[in-house]
Amino acid sequence: MNYRRKACWMSSAALALSAPVAAHAQEAPAAADDVAGDEIVVTAQKREQNLQKVPVSVSVLSSAVLADNRVSGLEQLSLVSPSIGFTNSANTRGQGLSIRGIGTLNFSDGVEPSVSTVIDGVVIGRSAASFFDFNDIERIEVLRGPQGTLFGKNSSAGALNVVTGKPDLHESSLEASASYGTFDDVRLKATGSLVLDQGRAALRISGFRSKADGIITNTVNGEKLNDNDSWGVRGKFLFEPSDVTSIYVIGDYGESNRNCCVSTVRSVLPTTVYYNGDKRADLLAGQTLGPLNREVTIDGDYFNHQKTGGASVEINTELGGQTITSITAYREFKVFDNNDPDGVPLPVVSLNSARQKQQQFTQELRLTSPAGEPVEYVVGLFYFWQDVVSQTQVKGKLVVNLPGNLYLGNQVDRDITTKNVAAFGQVTGHLTDSLSLIGGFRLTSEQAVAHFDRTILPGAVAAMPSLGGPAYAAPTLKATDTDLSYKLGVQYQASPDVMAYATYTRGYKGPALNMLNNLTAVTVDAGLAVLRPEIARNWEAGVRTTLFDRMLTLNVTGFYETFTDFQAQTYSALLTSFQLTNAGKLITKGAEVEAILRPVDGLNLSGNLAFTDTEVRGLIVSCYAGQTAKQGCVGGRQDVTGEALTNAPKWAWTLNANYGADIGSTLRGSANLAFTYRSKTLFGYRDPNTAQPGYGLLNGRLSLETQDGRYGVSVFGKNLTNKHFASFIGAGLLDTSATGAGYTQLLTPDAFRTFGVEGRVRF
Repeated sequence: MNYRRKACWMSSAALALSAPVAAHAQEAPAAADDVAGDEIVVTAQKREQNLQKVPVSVSVLSSAVLADNRVSGLEQLSLVSPSIGFTNSANTRGQGLSIRGIGTLNFSDGVEPSVSTVIDGVVIGRSAASFFDFNDIERIEVLRGPQGTLFGKNSSAGALNVVTGKPDLHESSLEASASYGTFDDVRLKATGSLVLDQGRAALRISGFRSKADGIITNTVNGEKLNDNDSWGVRGKFLFEPSDVTSIYVIGDYGESNRNCCVSTVRSVLPTTVYYNGDKRADLLAGQTLGPLNREVTIDGDYFNHQKTGGASVEINTELGGQTITSITAYREFKVFDNNDPDGVPLPVVSLNSARQKQQQFTQELRLTSPAGEPVEYVVGLFYFWQDVVSQTQVKGKLVVNLPGNLYLGNQVDRDITTKNVAAFGQVTGHLTDSLSLIGGFRLTSEQAVAHFDRTILPGAVAAMPSLGGPAYAAPTLKATDTDLSYKLGVQYQASPDVMAYATYTRGYKGPALNMLNNLTAVTVDAGLAVLRPEIARNWEAGVRTTLFDRMLTLNVTGFYETFTDFQAQTYSALLTSFQLTNAGKLITKGAEVEAILRPVDGLNLSGNLAFTDTEVRGLIVSCYAGQTAKQGCVGGRQDVTGEALTNAPKWAWTLNANYGADIGSTLRGSANLAFTYRSKTLFGYRDPNTAQPGYGLLNGRLSLETQDGRYGVSVFGKNLTNKHFASFIGAGLLDTSATGAGYTQLLTPDAFRTFGVEGRVRF
């Protein structure tokens, strides 16, 4: 076990010298002779193994890559990983990740993400609970395509497997860092590992504190918005009472209190007039509108307060050569947020808030065979329970000129309880030393029960149309389903350095419930409040090579992936309302290329390329403002069959260069330069005003440290060429007509040039 642990540490060090690389892993610890000291080892699918020898498409982001590019959360992964996409929103409940262009973006508590996030073996049930500050992260494994066989829950489009640092049973250590950058960005981190019983028990504690000024100014009161203010701690206890048994206990807690996330105005429709006769253009005359606008003029509050935490116990033991693994976990997530979506200093919609609490319990039990046998397998059982309770409120005058302090408003109370039970397994049969067959399955039973009650907000004179509606208590909403997902594949090891594979995978995400504010009896009575399950099918083939005496690693993957009944959310700017529906079919196809070149000692060059061609079929959405019949708008609706998915760039790639060398007898210097490019995308189907042109981001870092690694200092820069981009563009609330619309955008600090310095110590 000690040798395997050392090999894993050495592979992490190798990752630290490169950008994201292709990774491939299976389900249980590999035999020691399968892992050379200079090879990268991952546990993306429950088994330590050389990443070049497993037929699964995974890219790995090491802690060093995250640090070099100042990536502090999942929402920034798209800046360093071409296959990942991120769509921003006014709050974390509406934000979404995508892989290969596919991801879920909606506000309904009854729709779960299509990209699963797993932290130290524990799946996270809600998208919002996944957006946390990175703390003591060892690596992130991005599993592309359906991962239902082994990951199951919420992984129809892929999964992010987050692995945090583990206690060291043999050596105590302490590491701390402090950095300061543009926008008064202060980040403090510390991690300590303490040996309690040599070789048997150790404790690891890590913590962070992050704070930064907002990049947006409210001209009404001078308040800075879209800031950062978060902290968190994580504690871990590892106990190995024998050579075949380990007990791993993890507990974590974190808070984020931000004045976030406000959109700024790009353009205004000149004809927009509010209930009292004020023109939108006049109210915003003090702003310099456009893509670089960093001002808002609003009278409502913007905030997002989150708390998240939990505990897990992982037990591994061997019995008759088999490894038995049990992971038991409980987690909680709470959020209270509000935004002022009208974007003007009038109470059009001054309150748009949500309080939400999520609780989840998971239990996974696995049996894993030894590695290196003619037949290798992992089988298991999985149980997931989740309860989400939320209350949303909307308040304002909207389009009604009510006297004085009178207003329209709604309150929506809802809860949804989800249960998921599954049996799963994956078997690899080695027919010869070169040829292997792969088969996997997951039998899932899913149940969701929800309650929905919309009332008139106390003090309101009437309901808020579009964003709410008349008082309505829906009957109990239920969705149940049973599904069999599976995976078939073949793998051929042509030589020790060349492997090829082909797989077919059927993925699954259970039925969803429409819990949006504007739910109606008509929708429920017609059976449209329950969305059909989401079915993914992925054909994939790849070649993994290590060439020229390990100087070059070159991996190529091709894929063709379809989604039937994808659970989609669309927005009507004219109706100012969201709608849920099953899209007929989504298609994503393309290729991924990853390379690492080590031409000389100390120099690593790497690059990742993702070509992703997406298409939607059989999806009817609302027209965009100003869309004509010639442009496809019929009766306020448009069939977007044949269009590319929103926020899914066709081309994305990264280049990375890292060089390190000793300076004299006591110092070591290193330099890192990284460039990321993403091609043009649309945030709204066919709407040219939501286009984000292609852009490239250049990041750099210079470091100097003592050769023993105890002390170091770095200077860094992000977006050095100051390329501005928006993480979302959409029509402004009530700023639409039959002739067109005004538009708003979400900006993050990554859209501007920033610099900083960091110091660190290690003992």
